[in-house]
Amino acid sequence: MVTEDWALVLATTAADEILPSLSAAIHDKVPHRWAAALVAGQISVTPAADDGDRPSADELAALAALAVPGHPWHKPVAVGGTTRPALVAATAGPWAPGSLLVLADATDPVDTEHAYPAVQCGWELAAALLSRSGPSSTTAAERFFAGEHAKQLLIARNTHAVTLQALLAALRSRRLDDAQARQAAADIASTALTTLRTASAAQECTAERAFTLLTEQLRPLVLHTDVALETVPPVAADRLLPTLVGEAATAVARGCVLAMLEHTRPRRIRVAWQVTDDRLVLEVRDDGDCAPFPRHQGEYRMRERLAPLGGDFSMDTVPGWGTTLTARIPLVLPPSTDVELLRELSPREREVMVEIARGRTNPQIAEHLHVSEHTVKFHVRQILSKLGVRTRGEAAALGRAARL
Repeated sequence: MVTEDWALVLATTAADEILPSLSAAIHDKVPHRWAAALVAGQISVTPAADDGDRPSADELAALAALAVPGHPWHKPVAVGGTTRPALVAATAGPWAPGSLLVLADATDPVDTEHAYPAVQCGWELAAALLSRSGPSSTTAAERFFAGEHAKQLLIARNTHAVTLQALLAALRSRRLDDAQARQAAADIASTALTTLRTASAAQECTAERAFTLLTEQLRPLVLHTDVALETVPPVAADRLLPTLVGEAATAVARGCVLAMLEHTRPRRIRVAWQVTDDRLVLEVRDDGDCAPFPRHQGEYRMRERLAPLGGDFSMDTVPGWGTTLTARIPLVLPPSTDVELLRELSPREREVMVEIARGRTNPQIAEHLHVSEHTVKFHVRQILSKLGVRTRGEAAALGRAARL
């Protein structure tokens, strides 16, 4: 039965042997023909059952709807294509919530007071190990939402940073009197508001247009300083850039210039773009004192910003020459999460996902797919778990983005 020694052995067992080990450990107290596990939407059976005897996703969904976490029970159930006695246990712990164990053709133990807690304890441990052994089921969603969130946050943060830096430069300038400083600050704020209100929603723009917009955003940063800004536009001016690439290059360039102005005391900053057949190369160089950037503006942070696009970033400092920051961004974006999402979901879950993306309720989905509401609820829970989202609205947005 389940002992401390067995638990130690199980914790060091290969993933594909966890369920067989659990089945063998509890077989003396609860004899059964085969055991089925449902963890994170994945079904495993030991010993391997024939197709006609293998439990279906719908059967396990119905059992999951009836199971009481932490309280195993034994009675005849429809599983494996027929009605048979089975012991059903569902996890109650925080490590693998909703995981289900079914012991088919099981004998109801006489000593349930000891047998049921032992089965539950063994299943909690096995389910936790199984949930950690496979590939993460939230990878696609995490990339999608993290990328989208990082993009929007980056755009907003850098837009505000540019405006505030320009305002401070105008108000602190020794070249302007009070009236001129106020007028300059008002012009900068007016320009920023106009930019926000007229931001283009186009999906693509040329490299020339993107670089021109970048230059317009950088000029106010040095307008009332002693720093000379040199901009070198790309030669392939008419090359179309994906929106995400243009936005990332612009944001990183702004961030680099801001960091240099704040920390390296430059006299000159040079910003250049080069567009090749497969990537955009951004270089920002100054002649400052090579002072290190703070952690939130350093190299690791720039890499983090470019990671969703498959880009990379490097920083080179040479005393007496200055700091050179280089970013390389592929023009062909990484594979869409569309395919990854489809691979994460089972065929039935994809069908339910399509209905969720269309805004249908559980009863409507059940009627359309000719299944019970309990089955739909089970699949919805599995979908939310696999995609790493908390609400149907987030799942629907992800489904529409994946063009399901």
